[in-house]
Amino acid sequence: MNTRAIAFSLCIVFLGFLFLPGALFANNLSVSNVRLGLRDTKAKTVSVLFDLAWDNSWRNKINHDAVWLTVRLSDSGDPASAKTLVPLTAAGLNPSGSGTGSGTDLEVYVPADKAGAFIRRSANTSPAAVSSKNIMLTLDYAAAGFTESSEISVSVFGLEMVLVPQGEFYAGDGISAASFRQGSADSSSWRITSEAPVGVSAAVSGGYFYVSAGNAGEFATSFAFTIPQAYPKGYRSFYCMKYEINEGQWVEFLNSLPSSARGRRDVTDTAHKNSDAVLFRNTVACSGQPLTCSSARPARAMTYLTWMDLCAFLDWAALRPMTELEFEKAARGPFLASAGEYAWGNTDLVAAQLVSGTTEESGEETILTPAANAHFSSVLLSGGDEALGAEHRKGPMRGGIFATATSDRVFSGGSAYGVMDLSGNVSERVVTIGNAAGLNFNGLHGDGQLTTLSGFEGNANTTSWPGLDQDAARGVVSSAGSGLRAGSWADAAVFLAVSDRSRAALADDSATSSVGGRGVRSGDES
Repeated sequence: MNTRAIAFSLCIVFLGFLFLPGALFANNLSVSNVRLGLRDTKAKTVSVLFDLAWDNSWRNKINHDAVWLTVRLSDSGDPASAKTLVPLTAAGLNPSGSGTGSGTDLEVYVPADKAGAFIRRSANTSPAAVSSKNIMLTLDYAAAGFTESSEISVSVFGLEMVLVPQGEFYAGDGISAASFRQGSADSSSWRITSEAPVGVSAAVSGGYFYVSAGNAGEFATSFAFTIPQAYPKGYRSFYCMKYEINEGQWVEFLNSLPSSARGRRDVTDTAHKNSDAVLFRNTVACSGQPLTCSSARPARAMTYLTWMDLCAFLDWAALRPMTELEFEKAARGPFLASAGEYAWGNTDLVAAQLVSGTTEESGEETILTPAANAHFSSVLLSGGDEALGAEHRKGPMRGGIFATATSDRVFSGGSAYGVMDLSGNVSERVVTIGNAAGLNFNGLHGDGQLTTLSGFEGNANTTSWPGLDQDAARGVVSSAGSGLRAGSWADAAVFLAVSDRSRAALADDSATSSVGGRGVRSGDES
């Protein structure tokens, strides 16, 4: 083994948002001191080491949180070059070439596709901060097209995730619009007991009955169809992003793309918010050649995302879209459905109005409205960024803003498993069961590689993802097969209900100030 390090220029990518020393943004997830370590010229591998920290990590008999890490290499001499996802060398629990550093109660899990690694607690523990120095992962650099003579930079990108464990659950609450039910006169929930095919029929009761919201192209009420085996139904375990994609994560993604692809994902262009100014609290601005974007509020939930944008981010991050059945599982857990319930398990609902601070929202801001647990109904916000002008008063907030050291599930706005903001803040794009285009989805993960075909650069290109063009080289070019769940800051309370399907099959190619999303990754172990 040759122990000299590959020539490189250090490039640190922070987890989730840009982390400034001394600042506490959102969940305080950070990675620092990123560097390349030893390489093996015979095996064509190189190690990467970094320090990792995040708050409120837990593990119990039911589930746990984790950080999903992907590692990229790029040409350090070319600022317009792509940051290429590099596979790890071995899969499994604490595989060869990995190390948890100084965090002795941590473990590394690398899925079978070796696209990244989960760092998580190794034993049951109450929520507490995690901090570990010199975590190590080993990369197969040759698999990504790099050689011994490459001059490279390394970056690490991470997302907080929550395990949604395998098990039965109920979908549909019997009262929400187009809610899943067992018959035209039977409002009982669907009971999902496996990943086996589900036959949806026109049966009067005792089975699976479809209720349409009347969106264009959506199946009609009582239409008979089958949800295929491959379509992820929520029974199997999966990791779900704890928070909606935020502005910092989006900016990091866009700035990692080759220059030819960045324009397609520019949320300030005429197909998105059409401005570099702050609009409805979206602060992303882009300029220059190559195009480079920034955010003044990196912890704030990202908006103006089309289905095509969301899919590109998830493919790049080696995740996948969430289905609408998985959405209900992540929110409700294994509990019986309650009529009109929100993600925290009941119908208690108080809108946020007053934000802490009087000059700016730095990522440490909290909600001062007593008992507030959701952001909805186009409330005009006071405090925080209010002094900066009208465009800072209506729009999304930072992820997890309702959670405090003393808040319970209801007052934190959290789901049964600890997923945040599944009712309100931004509407989330999901894969529908309401048409054939959605049902074709088979749950494949992205591989970190986007389209390169001229005129279509920067699109997701994973097989079976809704909206994929017939010419796969063009990638995901439409929203066919997608829909919306969760409700947003701009929606009335009824849209925040876990089982509301008003727009679950609404295929909308447009970008709006109230729509974002998050991703998931199927579990191949628990």
